[in-house]
Amino acid sequence: MDYTYEIIPTSSRLPLHIFFHNVRYVPNHWHDSLELLFVLKGSAMITVQNKPYSLSEEDLILINSNDIHSIQADQDNLLLALQIPDTFLKEQGVDTEHTVFSCHSFGYGPGEQEAFDGIRRLLSSIMWVHTKAGYGYEVKLRSLLLELIYLLLRRFRGAEKGRENPINKRMMERLLKLNEYIQSHYQEPLTLNELAEREGFSVTYLSSFFQKSMGVSFRAYITQIRLEHAVTELLSSEEPIIEIALRHGFPSLKSFHKAFKDAYDTTPAEYRRSQKPAGAPEKDPAGNGTGYLAYDRDNAFVSLFKYLPLEAPKEGGAGAAAERNVVHKEVGLRLPSAGKGQLLKHTWRNLCTVGKAKEILYAGVQEHLKMLQEAVGFRYIRFHGIFDDEMMVYRQGEDGRPVFSFTYVDQLIDFLLGIGLRPFFELGFMPGGLADRSQTVFHKPSYISLPQHPEHWKALLEAFARHLLRRYGAAEVRTWYFEFWNEPDMHVFWKESRELYLAFYEESFRALKEVSPELRLGGPGVISDPEGKAEWLRSYWAYCAERDCRPDFITFHVYPVMPVEGTWGEGKPPEDIEYAGASYLADTLRGTKKALAGMGAGDLELHVTEWNSTSHHRELTNDTSFKAAYLAKSISESLDEVDSLGYWTATDLLEELPLPVSTFHGGLGLITNNGIRKPGFHVYGLLAGLGERLVERGEGYCLTSSADGAYQLLVYNYCHFDRLYMRNDTSAIDSHNRYGVFADTGRLELTVKLEGLPAGKVEIRSRSVSREQGSAYDLWLDMGAPEELTPADIRYLDSGSLPRQQVKVVEASDGLTVKCSLSPHEVQLLCIRPVWTGR
Repeated sequence: MDYTYEIIPTSSRLPLHIFFHNVRYVPNHWHDSLELLFVLKGSAMITVQNKPYSLSEEDLILINSNDIHSIQADQDNLLLALQIPDTFLKEQGVDTEHTVFSCHSFGYGPGEQEAFDGIRRLLSSIMWVHTKAGYGYEVKLRSLLLELIYLLLRRFRGAEKGRENPINKRMMERLLKLNEYIQSHYQEPLTLNELAEREGFSVTYLSSFFQKSMGVSFRAYITQIRLEHAVTELLSSEEPIIEIALRHGFPSLKSFHKAFKDAYDTTPAEYRRSQKPAGAPEKDPAGNGTGYLAYDRDNAFVSLFKYLPLEAPKEGGAGAAAERNVVHKEVGLRLPSAGKGQLLKHTWRNLCTVGKAKEILYAGVQEHLKMLQEAVGFRYIRFHGIFDDEMMVYRQGEDGRPVFSFTYVDQLIDFLLGIGLRPFFELGFMPGGLADRSQTVFHKPSYISLPQHPEHWKALLEAFARHLLRRYGAAEVRTWYFEFWNEPDMHVFWKESRELYLAFYEESFRALKEVSPELRLGGPGVISDPEGKAEWLRSYWAYCAERDCRPDFITFHVYPVMPVEGTWGEGKPPEDIEYAGASYLADTLRGTKKALAGMGAGDLELHVTEWNSTSHHRELTNDTSFKAAYLAKSISESLDEVDSLGYWTATDLLEELPLPVSTFHGGLGLITNNGIRKPGFHVYGLLAGLGERLVERGEGYCLTSSADGAYQLLVYNYCHFDRLYMRNDTSAIDSHNRYGVFADTGRLELTVKLEGLPAGKVEIRSRSVSREQGSAYDLWLDMGAPEELTPADIRYLDSGSLPRQQVKVVEASDGLTVKCSLSPHEVQLLCIRPVWTGR
């Protein structure tokens, strides 16, 4: 027998398996599922029941259940596969034993493709809906699946007579019976001996039968079944991983971890956090090593766009199509008596960031910082490169001795103090005169090497510290922060070993502390991942404790992107990344705090000196109203979790890469390079309006109060990336179409009932940021999306995209009911204040 049985991963909620794949060779196999293959790119040779078929782009073929088939190709290709189990077809009244379909589009001419185009449209729609995974998508998938089955029955039903199947009927029945029993009892401690005794076989025969028929051993088959069910629950629930493992038949957490790692090349926790769709890993969509390869993710949907409904490919998801969906939610909140509730420090306002020190001296950056200070009022600002060559701090004299100049440093600090900002220095780059000039980073190079003359580096630090103390006074300087190095866990910023970093940190620590023990020095500024980086932080803290050079505070960065393969810090950052879940910031802050507490560092200040929804300077969603809801959600979920939260960055005027031509190029900043305020900027302004006490918060809302008796209700309709975009597939986004990459969550109709509000007149003053008002990018699209903007265009876009404001006075009796209607990505702040009547 030269064919095996393939297990098709499905669930009761989704009676189908659909996936893209790139095929080289899949040997003869069969399954009790109907399969449709749609060639999107390249070609493939598909052999069914020993009959070969050559398929090219746009070709379709249907493989009936239990037909033996193989696939092979000698060039790059991209196929869309849909598998529908017989059990589901039977539930719909299809006589699977006597119904055969005949569907081969390549046997018909261009004028005979109408019915096949119907299949292509349905396959494309099924894949799109499955990828978007919006509210109620399972129901939509079932309806599309039924429409597809109806089309097949009406137009492609063939004759059963004369059809031969080389699979022995008795053997097939035996296999299906075994499979049915295993599926029903996989949670139990099944053994080969028990199954052999039940079916009346010898253990040797059953073992051999399994290996030949299934292509895997009995134990591997059981493990695969258990994994399929465990993965489904892993992604659809918040149950502890150990409970999921035991519930699905694994004898221990250790055995589950090993099986999961072998199959998915990652841990269950990492997999859950990345929110991959249920099913098998991309490198083997069939789940049994049959020769499928990873597909071309960037182009997967391009070939499908022509068959999708007009609203789906570009403006679907949380765009126009989502407006037709409405989610209703009610929240009841009991207002506390005056002075009650958690007192908030709003530590998110403690820190803002820009790129490099020299950039702060640019007129454009200074103007942007003034705008930010007027709207928000940050307390500190963190930046790279205080010792960069552009700052002209260090040079060597003719005698070889170091010469220091702090002219530009003084200008920088004087400006910052003048607008209410204190410096949060990052001591991360080396002056060129001290550096190995082969070790650089950024378009405008900064040097990242160890000092070639350690004694000169020590002298630089000491001279820098003494100058600051003399010019600004000890009382002021001891309130500042000095962070040592930037992401030494990343090869791109630190080429040497961890041991050399630790020794270098210690030398620098002692140099500054010798000048003044009151100077606050911290680090290490790593990209935090509670699981992946705990060991890095542990070794850092252990070294500092052993060498008596404990930092005064801990710094780390949070970016919700993870490599598909490899780990951060090994070589250059991987290009193949995945986005993490919607609450990654809050989860990471709590996880990192827990890890540090376990190391004995829980009493130190914790500063997030960089965070964003992405680390990519050309991420097109950065300019959209998505960033408004992202900031509202992330910050409200993380209030006062750490001592500062430095969003990277304040402005798109950032010289790490060449400056872009386009204004809306997806820059990391809150303000475009020509001074247009983005939705994220406006939401920071809303957040600045929150009160000093936290009353309550939940998914989509945060209620605070202030001492004057007012309440502030922040509401938002956050839409996360869809599953395709989370896996870095950018085929559904371009410069003019950026909202088709979000989950289909729909409009949110939120009703908030405030109990305990005194009866009387109440003023409700609201501000909102949405695609319609508060988004300069959407206004730019509306004006025709010109590439070059005149000064008048810039003024129009900035002034025309201010948040919407409304004021109304209502009568409160027996509390107050507030109704908020939020489009996808919209954020509203409602300030609720009793009206003084003068009595």
